[in-house]
Amino acid sequence: MQKIKVLFLLLPLFLFISAGEAFTQVVSDTLRADLEEIKIEATYSPISIGSAPMALSYRLRNLDDITARPGATMDELTFSMPGIVIQNRENYALGERMTIRGLGWRSPFGVRGVQVLMDDLPLTVADGQTIMNMIDPAMVQRVELLRGPSATFWGNSSGGVLYLSTVPPTDAPMLQYRGYAGSHETVKQELRFNYSENGTQLYGYATYFDTDGYRDHSAARLFRGSIGAQHQISNSGRLSFSANYTSMPKAQHPGALTDEMLEESPQAARENFVNSSAGKQFDQAMAGTSYLHDFNTGVMELSVHGTYRDLQNPLPFGYIGLERYAGGARGTYSFNNLPFELDSGFEWKIQQDDRFETDNINGERGDEISVEQTETVSNQALFLRSSVPLTSSLTFSAGIRADWIRFEGEDGLGDDLEGERDFFALNPSAGLIYRFGNSQLFANFSTSFESPTTTELVNRPEGGNGFNQNVDPERAISLETGFRGSIPAINADYDVTAYRMQVRDLLLGFQTETDGPVFFRNEGKTDHYGIETSIRFSTHPIYSLELMANVLRAVFNGGEYDGNDLPGVPTFRSGAILTLRPGSQIFTIDSRYTDRYAANSVNSSLTDSYLVTDLRWTITPISLGSNASVKPFLNVMNITNSRYASSVNIDAFGGFFFEPGIARSFNAGIQINFM
Repeated sequence: MQKIKVLFLLLPLFLFISAGEAFTQVVSDTLRADLEEIKIEATYSPISIGSAPMALSYRLRNLDDITARPGATMDELTFSMPGIVIQNRENYALGERMTIRGLGWRSPFGVRGVQVLMDDLPLTVADGQTIMNMIDPAMVQRVELLRGPSATFWGNSSGGVLYLSTVPPTDAPMLQYRGYAGSHETVKQELRFNYSENGTQLYGYATYFDTDGYRDHSAARLFRGSIGAQHQISNSGRLSFSANYTSMPKAQHPGALTDEMLEESPQAARENFVNSSAGKQFDQAMAGTSYLHDFNTGVMELSVHGTYRDLQNPLPFGYIGLERYAGGARGTYSFNNLPFELDSGFEWKIQQDDRFETDNINGERGDEISVEQTETVSNQALFLRSSVPLTSSLTFSAGIRADWIRFEGEDGLGDDLEGERDFFALNPSAGLIYRFGNSQLFANFSTSFESPTTTELVNRPEGGNGFNQNVDPERAISLETGFRGSIPAINADYDVTAYRMQVRDLLLGFQTETDGPVFFRNEGKTDHYGIETSIRFSTHPIYSLELMANVLRAVFNGGEYDGNDLPGVPTFRSGAILTLRPGSQIFTIDSRYTDRYAANSVNSSLTDSYLVTDLRWTITPISLGSNASVKPFLNVMNITNSRYASSVNIDAFGGFFFEPGIARSFNAGIQINFM
């Protein structure tokens, strides 16, 4: 197995070296031109691939990929991207686990430590929490990833940035329907529209998803809808608007399993989770608008956004209710006509959570109130970035951002309340990029910080209302270097990056009783270092191939767990996507390997390594007339029926660490396009 790991890691390097002679003889190429035109929106000022002095990845989904890859969860879109790990927990009540270079590892539910945006709307609120259920992966057209600390761009909880766009290209089908059914009584219905005329684009979708789930007590039902518009007001001004709504009236929570339970009955649910009707129901709406204007002196962009969330969350230890109002504003100005690039801006975020916790009586709210309080978080920031050409091929970039974050609490029970926390962070970054031929060599220094979230602050080991006064933000500092570009001789583009990162004032979670709340404390540091490689052959008419290999070592440095591996963070991962197009048929083989990793900080319990392979089939469109076409598709997941833990519940009390991955399953359906 060790030889296989080394082969996956070195294959992109071997292909790059073997193509070296042809690479140096080519002056220009259409693939390189495409790379230069792509703008990365995950930064507050769009940067082209060829001028970004940082590690980044992107994925542009074509119509075949969108049809054949229904995308029930985000891991289907990211498993072949280096740096990022999204784990499908087969549990919609908890959502997916996401880490970038190991940051975000401690999250018991949702996402921590990394920033997520969708269509310019931040899914990460002021305290650093991210709710991924708002994303319908099937609707995602473009994925961008900043793989290192990025607080200079987005502030709190920016150990990496995942940017998603659901905006279809202007030439996409005017109306599209897709429906499929499959294993575990899973049904999905989608309707999407796109209209463009005279500088205006109107687009949106509505989807319905229902499943009984792979495990007992894991059924879920989701409704999602979105509408967006872009209008070119003048040659200098553009106005954009988007609104999203998600309703999850049912998401049952089966609980994590011990190692023995995982081996004997991976589909089982924990009895106390069933008896307490553990799960989650929520409604969430988001809306935002932005205006971009091109002046003679520069480009200004202003945006505002707002979010409403209503959550009901029965758990074995209690019943949590939350009503959230959140929003913010952002403004940037990019100066023109200077001998260097200069971008400046401000950001303001506000978040108010009305939290109510009681005992749980058969899945209903009880009368014993343990927490009743209003939590308010505000975040103000100023930032500046500049890029200076030193020579025709060498560019230096630097940026800095200052963030002020304030947590306030208002008690609803009449108790004394330790209700205020204030944090300040100053985060610089600097990078160099050298362009030669079809490639770029870069080096980057970056920083980030992550404040405790309201959920982490209100869980006080001593009990009662208020915020924990003994936990502080954790901070990361990173150095990375790498090279990327295209190899015209073999129609490929590649990426190789090495990095070293240290996180200090580490936030560690712990439980004091089985299935009890998770508390947090600061202790020690972690060291992260690794190599990320990928190569993509994307222009051959018969096949395309993507290969990724990721080596990451993340260890505790100091404290109780000194020298141990960080739990939930695989040391080695690889992913591959092979697409074959014989005639009108289109076959796609997805394969991903994950090495074993620790489930707890003492490293006494490990997952097994696993290899999962999926097979997808579709065909070129069948005409239904001059303005319509249909495409059937079939997907078989985990065709070898591997038994594995797709995710872990970090440091869970009583050894209930493991969350089973789905066994062999399938879905089949059709997609109809109306032009």
